[in-house]
Amino acid sequence: SVDWCDIVDAAARADFWMLIAAVFFFVLSNFLGAVQWRALLSMQEISLPFGQVVLLYFVGVFFNNFMVGNIGGDAIRIYDLKRLTGKGVSGFAATFLDRLIGLFALSCLSIVAFVLTPALWTPALIMPIAVLGLGLLAVLCFGFSRRLSGWIVQMCERVLPEGVAKLGSNIRESFLLYRHAYGLLARVGIVACGVQSCRVAVYFCVGIALGQAVAFVHYMIFIPLIAIVAAVPISFGGLGVRENMGALLFGRVGIEPATALTLMFLGYLAGILASLIGGVAFVARRTT
Repeated sequence: SVDWCDIVDAAARADFWMLIAAVFFFVLSNFLGAVQWRALLSMQEISLPFGQVVLLYFVGVFFNNFMVGNIGGDAIRIYDLKRLTGKGVSGFAATFLDRLIGLFALSCLSIVAFVLTPALWTPALIMPIAVLGLGLLAVLCFGFSRRLSGWIVQMCERVLPEGVAKLGSNIRESFLLYRHAYGLLARVGIVACGVQSCRVAVYFCVGIALGQAVAFVHYMIFIPLIAIVAAVPISFGGLGVRENMGALLFGRVGIEPATALTLMFLGYLAGILASLIGGVAFVARRTT
């Protein structure tokens, strides 16, 4: 329902330097994300040079841009950890918690921003934000509850093959290592807020590049919701889903559909440009 010419016109008028700033914020978020991931890996006694962790993280982010559900890159990170250290289960636990903490931080930022913006208090936004927060809280409670996770493992042992049930039990034990690491989790949580704020800033910079005077707090509310929906495995890299959700939500603050679609797509391209080093690193290691 959006004229392609309107999208092209909006992109052609974008300020080049603000688009560069968007790429910068995505690169910065990747470096902070590598710091976060490395801290979680250390709890699993997985020690790799920081430069190598950064490259593995960039590789993962690069593939997230193209795979269904934005989680394919996580599988590649886990595979690389298994290949380099032989600790596949521990790598899975650290990477899963890395993604979970990121989603939790993003959700918390969205909820705080929403509370501070009464003008947007409508059922259409209250419900998805409430479900998002409660869902992630439930997952965190499960992950850090020895009793609840033990009950789930016992149920799996009754219905699943022995090898699969044993794998689930090993993953649970690796995950529970973080249960009382309060200092580590606090530090990782602070870094995660920095990572997610940078990711939101990517779209804020694109919005400015397109001449949209929309407050940062609105991006803080909308981008997390868009990111969650785009992670549903129904399209490659969330393409289409992200853009349509952006048009729907940013339309509430006066951005035209064509401009909103352009905003979301240019933010996606900024992510691809920022993670190209991961693609190059992946190809280089396959040819050496």
